[in-house]
Amino acid sequence: MKLDSFFYWFFSAFPDAFFTLIGEDQRKARRYKFSSIEVKEQAFRFDGVFLPTSPKERIYFVEAQFDKKPDFYLRLFAEVAIYIRQKKPIQRWRAVVIFPEEKCDPGLTHHYQEFFESGRLLRIYLNKLPEKYLRRFPLNLLQVISASEQTVLPAVRKLTRQLPHQVRDQKQLKSIVDFLINLILSKAPKLSRKEIKKMIEPTMNVANFRHTRFYQEVAEEVGVEKTKEIAKSLLKKKMSAEFIAEVTGLSVGQIRAIKRDLTARKK
Repeated sequence: MKLDSFFYWFFSAFPDAFFTLIGEDQRKARRYKFSSIEVKEQAFRFDGVFLPTSPKERIYFVEAQFDKKPDFYLRLFAEVAIYIRQKKPIQRWRAVVIFPEEKCDPGLTHHYQEFFESGRLLRIYLNKLPEKYLRRFPLNLLQVISASEQTVLPAVRKLTRQLPHQVRDQKQLKSIVDFLINLILSKAPKLSRKEIKKMIEPTMNVANFRHTRFYQEVAEEVGVEKTKEIAKSLLKKKMSAEFIAEVTGLSVGQIRAIKRDLTARKK
């Protein structure tokens, strides 16, 4: 997964996080549509664009840049200029560039100084984000994208201990876990998908999982002591046999037998 793909997924899934990141009211996200737009004349493509539904709001061009490229700003402002010529929007615009750290920023020259002074350009350095941002979902997901090959696994483990308390929607949680697997594969290619999945699939440790609202609701439905019934409910939610065994105390063999029984009943 390329880094720009991560940011596209991130802002598509959590558009309100973008407005928190730039210091604005996150409720503004309701008035925007996020997409990726190609500037056809030069085959340029923005990493993402927040297009407002109101003529009074700004257009936000979003770029994530994790390598230092001397001509980065030249390309960025060329894309903006061509977009404006082609689309002729009536709204004002602002470019937001996300760097992992300041050393990846090639720096402004006198050709672009006015954009920075006017507020047209906002630069964000992930390693300088306030700690309070990194403790809150979904902005805490940004920690893993800026991690190196050496630090990505500890960063993911830390994040996955937090997620069960912060994400109640199981579909969303699965989407996040799938993203984390792809991210680790891109940063640590020597690891196999199976190894990574085994490491983070339990979302994240049994003790935390037992305290999630999801588990409590399942337990309430069937009675806390009825472990086989809990196992059936978790199997229906597509949890792995190994993880359910850890949660319930049953053996993997018992879980697989329950699964076979459930499958046979469907026939």
